[in-house]
Amino acid sequence: MPILRRAALHLAVALAISLLAGAACLSPTLPLPPPEPADTMRPAADREGVWQISGNCSPGARVSLFNQRTQRGVIEEDTDRNGRYFLEIEAQLCDPLLVWQELEGNGGEESEAQSFVVEERTPLGVVNDACP
Repeated sequence: MPILRRAALHLAVALAISLLAGAACLSPTLPLPPPEPADTMRPAADREGVWQISGNCSPGARVSLFNQRTQRGVIEEDTDRNGRYFLEIEAQLCDPLLVWQELEGNGGEESEAQSFVVEERTPLGVVNDACP
């Protein structure tokens, strides 16, 4: 009798483990988050009306930046897979921008857009509070 109980217990444990593993495979995956708003923004030194904008993204992502005022955008791929984006875009101080990212594979995931405004910024924060 004890052998049958042990076998039944082992069978019950194996069944529970397989059910848990199956449930984990069916659980939804988290959506791709947007890249972080830019941590560095500055006017380009050699071109008037162009801003250099950089921040963190998912490694290998294609990052899109869109100026809502001008209705123009730029796209750059994180080819070195270091999780950073660097884009140059025509903009004026306080223009509203949208940033989002896409990852190849798994059907080409695309994040929601993140909104921020053009303002001179360093990793330490905003240089001046010119935007409302």
